[in-house]
Amino acid sequence: MGKTPENIEYYLNPKNDKDYLQDLLFRVKQSFENQENVVFKIVKTKEKGFSVKVGGLFAFVSFNHFSWSYPSFEFWQNISEHLIGKYFTGRIYKLKEKPILIQIDAKEKVFEKVILKEYYRYKGVILQKTKYGLFVDLGVHFNWKFGSIIGLIHKSTLMNVIDYDNWNAGDKITTLFLGYNEDKQLILGDNIAKGIFFRKQLGGLIGTVQKVNVVINKNGETEYFVFGKYKAIIPIKKEFYPNFRTTAKKYTYELKDGDEIECEIIKINKKRDCFILKLLIEPPSN
Repeated sequence: MGKTPENIEYYLNPKNDKDYLQDLLFRVKQSFENQENVVFKIVKTKEKGFSVKVGGLFAFVSFNHFSWSYPSFEFWQNISEHLIGKYFTGRIYKLKEKPILIQIDAKEKVFEKVILKEYYRYKGVILQKTKYGLFVDLGVHFNWKFGSIIGLIHKSTLMNVIDYDNWNAGDKITTLFLGYNEDKQLILGDNIAKGIFFRKQLGGLIGTVQKVNVVINKNGETEYFVFGKYKAIIPIKKEFYPNFRTTAKKYTYELKDGDEIECEIIKINKKRDCFILKLLIEPPSN
């Protein structure tokens, strides 16, 4: 078998210490036959995986056989340099002697569950940059002790959008952990006030009726706040007020600064970081 990116081997030749290599191979072979866990060190990134060292010999671990998975090769390409020199465990599932070929499966590795501190700053590596934010892996903060820990930095949870413009996939950054969303996904960023709109406790308000404060700002524009601090908007849509949108508009026009009204929370607009509200008014009687 020839030497390929998927098959990293150490060729025996007269210049090598055959006895020493055979001794290394014997030990690795024992681990293979007994299906024991082995410790390997990542030494280089290849096209479809990693060149690693196990028991003093070169081996190969494909991305598909690593200790965790990513949805695309792009993620692997952007994280790989931050894994070089790190140690992981797995089992040898393929071994050949002439030439030496060792392939390792690390998928069965079970990591401890990480406990993150809210509003604590963590190091992370940008896996992907999208139009709406950055996917970041915090696993690097713990030297990969807990495996991959992926979260999203939404653009709206950044105090300075210039950071988003300057950061690129593969960069190592620091970010705050703001909590979890309803799907138990990590919310990251540095704008705590905005990040709270992604939090589970606010998402749990959807479908409930809450008191809303009316504020007329210095420009004469009407603003709405849930609990006196969370921004909200009241869109006058046909789906909310069938056949009586005019009545709904008139109601909002007559509101005064300091008024308090009750509205139903329909949803959270994550792009605008605000609640979407529906007025609790009845259609006019015919």
